[in-house]
Amino acid sequence: MKDTIETIKQQRELELEVIKLRLQSYNQQQVIVLSEQALKQKTEFIAMLSHEIRTPMNGIVTMTDLLKQTTLEEDQQHYVNILESSSDALMALVDNLLDISKLESGHMMIEKHPFDLINTIEDLVYALSPKAFKNNVEVILDIESDIPLFVIGDALKIRQVIMNLLQNAVKFTHEGEILVSLLLLSPVEDEQNLTVKISIRDTGIGMSEEQLTQLFENYVQVHHNNEHHQYGGTGLGLAITKSLVELMKGTVEVTSKKDVGSEFSVSIEFERYTDLPSIPFEKDVLKDVRILLIDNNTTSLELISMMLSDWGADVSVISEMNDVFFNTIQHEHFDVCLLDLDSIDMEAWEHHQEMLQDKPLFLLAPLGNKIEGEFRALFQTIITKPIRKLHLLNTILAKAKK
Repeated sequence: MKDTIETIKQQRELELEVIKLRLQSYNQQQVIVLSEQALKQKTEFIAMLSHEIRTPMNGIVTMTDLLKQTTLEEDQQHYVNILESSSDALMALVDNLLDISKLESGHMMIEKHPFDLINTIEDLVYALSPKAFKNNVEVILDIESDIPLFVIGDALKIRQVIMNLLQNAVKFTHEGEILVSLLLLSPVEDEQNLTVKISIRDTGIGMSEEQLTQLFENYVQVHHNNEHHQYGGTGLGLAITKSLVELMKGTVEVTSKKDVGSEFSVSIEFERYTDLPSIPFEKDVLKDVRILLIDNNTTSLELISMMLSDWGADVSVISEMNDVFFNTIQHEHFDVCLLDLDSIDMEAWEHHQEMLQDKPLFLLAPLGNKIEGEFRALFQTIITKPIRKLHLLNTILAKAKK
């Protein structure tokens, strides 16, 4: 009898435990359902808010563009510039909030289409480099020739990732240089896929170890209270960048040193679309072409020189416009003389101008510079910086081998 009562007691305890577990499970399911509903409502609200903000913002942007085309006084032009930059900042904030919402809800999808990776990178660098050049910051492109012309991937997300990283580099670099590199990590023999590393190295203000730990957190702006500059922003850009790269099954690496600079590297795998390399020419395409190169930026000088040497050219390099330069250009024969605009000593140039009249001079000029008048007439052509490899090569082939 005693055993029977004990058994019944244990059975009731088990039944109560089962009821309790079922209740907990039900409550957890209810919490999950409510959380999903709240997340959905939040996503829908942000999407609706984004649309509502975009409508008047598009009007502001359009009217600002029209206003810029009218005749404005200096003060008015300044006000319009502020209006334009403020509009751009607000539109970027709306886009970032929408992206964060999509990423959190799992609605961000990866698309795969053929696109020109090299042109995508170069176009972004061209769009942002004038702002860097205004601060006397050199912008340099370094793209491996083995990277195919087309790959299969999500072009819009790649563009957004690189745009965020480039904007940061320009924003936080006030002197020196920004180097944008596109490198092939996977073996060239891999017929189906290739892994590409896109790195952006700057000589900006850099970050401490403590700042690096907070770098990819939402709404954290690690440089907001910098002792020399005040930087605005929401801190969403890098958080979105990291999420997008990981969504594409890629990786982001950061190295930085305070007051020295930073390097952001993104490695992403793409499917091959074509085996055509980025520079479809033979390695010795510039064989027997003698080139004189002058550039006062060491990184730029080395990269351009290496580029030309890889194509078979005989390259002589000089880092400044001094007596060595003028003696060399006067007494030696060159098929092409590449002169960086910032390296030209105008006083020395005017003094030796007659000697330079019949030389094959090519000017390397930062994007946005207007080269006019008698000075422009001395050059056979102008090659825009940041230098696109194919543009440089085609220009030399067109001019030097006539």
